[in-house]
Amino acid sequence: MYRQRLKQKALLLVVLFGFLVFLLMPGISEKPDQDTPEEGERLEIPEEEEEDDGAFVPEEIWEMPGADAKIRVLILGENGGIYHETKELEKEYPGELQYYEEKQGWVIINEVPLEEYLCRVVPSEMPSSYAIEALKAQAVCARTYAVWQMREYAYPQYEAHVNDSTSYQVYNQIGIQETTSRAVEETKGQIMLYEDSPVKAYYFSTSCGSTTDENIWEKGDREQTQYIAGRRVGDSESNRDLTDEEVFSEFIRKKHPGDLEISEPWYRWSCYVPLGQIRENVEKWAKARAERSQDGILLEDGVEYVLEEVDMIGEVESAEILSRNTGGVVQEMRIIGEEGTLKIKYEYNIRLMLGVPGGEIQKNDGTMGEGGNLLPSGYFVMEPVQEDKTLTGYQIYGGGLGHGAGMSQNGARVLAEEGCGYDEILQYFYHEIRLAVLE
Repeated sequence: MYRQRLKQKALLLVVLFGFLVFLLMPGISEKPDQDTPEEGERLEIPEEEEEDDGAFVPEEIWEMPGADAKIRVLILGENGGIYHETKELEKEYPGELQYYEEKQGWVIINEVPLEEYLCRVVPSEMPSSYAIEALKAQAVCARTYAVWQMREYAYPQYEAHVNDSTSYQVYNQIGIQETTSRAVEETKGQIMLYEDSPVKAYYFSTSCGSTTDENIWEKGDREQTQYIAGRRVGDSESNRDLTDEEVFSEFIRKKHPGDLEISEPWYRWSCYVPLGQIRENVEKWAKARAERSQDGILLEDGVEYVLEEVDMIGEVESAEILSRNTGGVVQEMRIIGEEGTLKIKYEYNIRLMLGVPGGEIQKNDGTMGEGGNLLPSGYFVMEPVQEDKTLTGYQIYGGGLGHGAGMSQNGARVLAEEGCGYDEILQYFYHEIRLAVLE
């Protein structure tokens, strides 16, 4: 019995030894090549490893609103108000049109899928001839801004999120273009996030070489929108304080090599504003703006400025800049009249008070442009002009076109022409943002 058990153990050892030799033979027990799936196994390539054209693909998902969300746009009438005389519109609109009959006329709402809306916003806001990466940056900005606005209704009684004007985003002013639709499609669903929320993706036409922050508006709060921090737009790393009057005056009177938009027509401009024109502007706009503001138009009362009904301040005697915001944009100015003194705050109000409707503005390239109700930007200095030792007006030296916060569209174009991708352009103008995709 013992010998029999011994034979069995010996036989077992032989079998185990043979199996061990089999395992150690080269090439037999190697793991399958990682690129070769085992029998019955499906080979799945992770999304980030798929072959593509180098396009940036965000990994983060944003759920509200969903990818199929619809935006409700109030279509303004010919006079800029919300009412239309008839239900007939001159242009065709995608999606669904809804009509509300009021005593003053018809209110028309266009409910349209977000991506279709963008196909008519992007060409209306940026020339379709711009480089594709600039158009894609614009598409992401427009989509992000729309998503931010869709959190609530601008016109609750009609459940409309926005209107179709520059007060929000220009919509359907120019029809669908191939390049802009491509930009929308190639960035489909992509928005910018900062921390845990979509950003207020402000943008404007042309910078003077610097941008500003949200405090240029009455309800702006730079602490809540730190991604719009203001920056020099170009190669300059100067840390000069452009809120200082002397520093900014030197800055805006020169052209700075390395500024992205140094060749743009509106990079630098100048115009003459007579005192009489300032008075007309005050009489036309001050009361209306004061009624819409908490502290944008204030009347001097002793040593204080108070919010009162602004009527007229008589002949304008002088005007002066009181303070500047980030990047050098004018934040406050004072207009002194024979019958009162006004403090004007925030860039839009200030630009209205110094507008030159019917006047001329000399642009950076030497050509003359027609003035309008608004000064081209709030980045300017004022130089007194006298005749026979009497102040008659101001020669204004300025730069840029638009409010100056967020992305400069012409700056984006230049960056795209230099080879930057749309994600790099967005990172350039918006501080510490990241991209996500609507789901």
